[in-house]
Amino acid sequence: MWHSYKEVIELTFPHALIAVDSFHIIRNLNDAIRHIRIEVMNRYRLNKSAPEHDDMYYYMLKKFHYFFLKNYEDIHDGRIPVQKLNTYWHKSTIFDYLLSIDDTLKSAYRLKERYRKFNLTADYETCDDELNELIRLFKNHDHHLFRDFGKTLQKWKKEIKNSFIKVNHRRLSNGPIEGVNNRIKTVIKSANGIKNFYRLRNCMLYSINKDIPIKLK
Repeated sequence: MWHSYKEVIELTFPHALIAVDSFHIIRNLNDAIRHIRIEVMNRYRLNKSAPEHDDMYYYMLKKFHYFFLKNYEDIHDGRIPVQKLNTYWHKSTIFDYLLSIDDTLKSAYRLKERYRKFNLTADYETCDDELNELIRLFKNHDHHLFRDFGKTLQKWKKEIKNSFIKVNHRRLSNGPIEGVNNRIKTVIKSANGIKNFYRLRNCMLYSINKDIPIKLK
């Protein structure tokens, strides 16, 4: 999502349809909701002289931060320990508590989930109305980060719509190559330095695909 890349493609391949991978849109959206959560959480730091003080709010927003990023259906559906209260809560109770802390955070989460559902279910032929409505909602949100995200959606609207085009009944994504890049980075980081290029190359090939035979220099 760098405008210069888009300009290069338009010049080099004038008939190509440019699409923005949903991974980058969702990452920007998750970054925004994370910053909003932290902003609310920090209002409730342990500072008894502050106008707003509730250490329980701070504790819950910090401990259960993943509730705002992880798909609700993927969160453990059993008893979850809340050590500060020396008890266990179900995820629905924790979720309701978190969203009751701040109205802006609650509306931001609800809108984030609406976009996530749109991203998972939208169709190229029929997505215009919902995408336009989402852009309107984000651009009119109480928090400036979501308003900025709305401007991003507006700027890349055509490319976002193109991302719903399916080839061989599958929506295209650069997720697989991102996974390969992450495994390569993990190998380099775990190695803490490999002087022999061929050894590094073999480690990468093996981590990416264990069916590939390792060839000596």
